[in-house]
Amino acid sequence: MSHTEQSFQIPWQSIHHIALNTADLDATIRFYRGVLGMQASDIAPSQEGRGRHCLILVKPNDDNVWGFHFFERPIARTTLGASDTHPQSLVPHVALRLPNGNAAQALRERLSHAHVSVTEIPELGTFVFFDNNGLCIEVTWPKGEPVSS
Repeated sequence: MSHTEQSFQIPWQSIHHIALNTADLDATIRFYRGVLGMQASDIAPSQEGRGRHCLILVKPNDDNVWGFHFFERPIARTTLGASDTHPQSLVPHVALRLPNGNAAQALRERLSHAHVSVTEIPELGTFVFFDNNGLCIEVTWPKGEPVSS
């Protein structure tokens, strides 16, 4: 990297949203709302071939961080997630951050109750699961945060 490139820094703050396709917007809303406890915006009607769509809000009431913007389209699965050539692949994925290990344990229990399999990544101290679209989601929290029983 040149000196000019190093000295010029754009002040990125966060990821605002990630746009993804889903074959069933209603099922996607049920998964993110019912299993992950996230809020969903109102469903916008299809315009100019974009398909019905809505936001799944990771941080409600924060205009700087929305979350996922799902568009309903006739597809088999999202473009992120396990591939046909590597069906057990965890790359690519989306990582979501929780405040502590207790929140991670509560999410594990909620996923278990919803019959969603969790794969632990011991070397990272994280875990992953797949949403209703086959999207791989990693869950992280600050290192060293113990989980109380």
